[in-house]
Amino acid sequence: MIDYSVDTLVFGNGERYPILMGSDDMPHFHITLWTTTKLRSNGKQLNTISNKLEHVKWFLQWQVENQRDLYSEFQQGKFLDTDDIQSIKSHLAIDIRQLKVSTSRKNSSRNKVINLAERPTLVDVIPSVGRNHHYNRMTSVIEYLDFLANLAVKEQASSRLNAKIKEMTKQFRAARPKGKGQNVLDNTESKTLPEDLVSEFMAVAHYDNPQNPFKNEVIRFQNHLMFHLMKKHGIRAGELLSLKLEDITVHGSGKSFWVRRTHDDVHYPKKKQRVAKTKERKLMISDSTAELLDKYILQYRKPTPNTKKHPYLFVAHRKGDTQGQPLSGSTFDNTIVPAMKSVDEKFSDIHPHYFRHDWNEGYSQKIDANNELAAAGVEGFEYQGNRMSV
Repeated sequence: MIDYSVDTLVFGNGERYPILMGSDDMPHFHITLWTTTKLRSNGKQLNTISNKLEHVKWFLQWQVENQRDLYSEFQQGKFLDTDDIQSIKSHLAIDIRQLKVSTSRKNSSRNKVINLAERPTLVDVIPSVGRNHHYNRMTSVIEYLDFLANLAVKEQASSRLNAKIKEMTKQFRAARPKGKGQNVLDNTESKTLPEDLVSEFMAVAHYDNPQNPFKNEVIRFQNHLMFHLMKKHGIRAGELLSLKLEDITVHGSGKSFWVRRTHDDVHYPKKKQRVAKTKERKLMISDSTAELLDKYILQYRKPTPNTKKHPYLFVAHRKGDTQGQPLSGSTFDNTIVPAMKSVDEKFSDIHPHYFRHDWNEGYSQKIDANNELAAAGVEGFEYQGNRMSV
């Protein structure tokens, strides 16, 4: 049996191409065709395509377990029925990572001597993903299956077959978990946290704080600056890691930095590139923020080896093969943030996206107050538009 994994190809022009690659070093034909003709052509971003490929990869396991070849079935005019849809729905609800953990624990206990009289009887429960994740999985799978079905009957297309495919797609979509909303944040991201907790977190993140979990002076200063920019300006982690030297002004009257869309940048050496999601924008900065940026660039970034090879602001400072390369999203998510959370248990609720959510609330309150004055006809105030998206 061929095992598949999601990989990313990097072309000469810097373009990232997510692909479902088999253990035989061959990409999955139909899924690659779907990725090229439907996802990339519709402007889907790297992370979106990668997530959809992960969803469809798990669906392929359902085909293997049930000894099904849906492409052949579709060619014969046989489409998914209600039982098939429910079976796939149940399969897509399984939390793969938790399932692997529980399976590993079971296997490790097989060679142990167990006193059955003292062992309680347990009912195995298959771990499941959250509603939103389940919804997204099912959406990706039916998008692929709709494409696959239309491809399978392309040579014999008829109004009858088209109607059957539309009905299958309609039933599958209707079977998705109810209550999915747009722009739904995870609970840990959307909850309102006490301001004193955030202030305490920022204090610990300061490079001079003895509780700061990082020992290296350079890394402490860099982390302090990153959290400062996220809280002060509400930028996303992807936008933070995409900042470039050429877009930063730290002297004169126009101190500022640009948040730009740096998709498929040839200067970015890693396959997975964290990028800005929204439109480009210029953000003005205070003198103190400009001083922090200037100090980091001249005193810490400049002396670090390999930093002249690319324009990205934040780099890996730890000695090794990646020293001087752009700081990766995985390092930020899996090393920096967890280390900060480990300082105090109460920091566990703080998520990087919270800083944007918190900033947006404050910004929106200012907009609302301004608009109330504008509506009252107070001189000097004009309507400023809607709230920003988080």
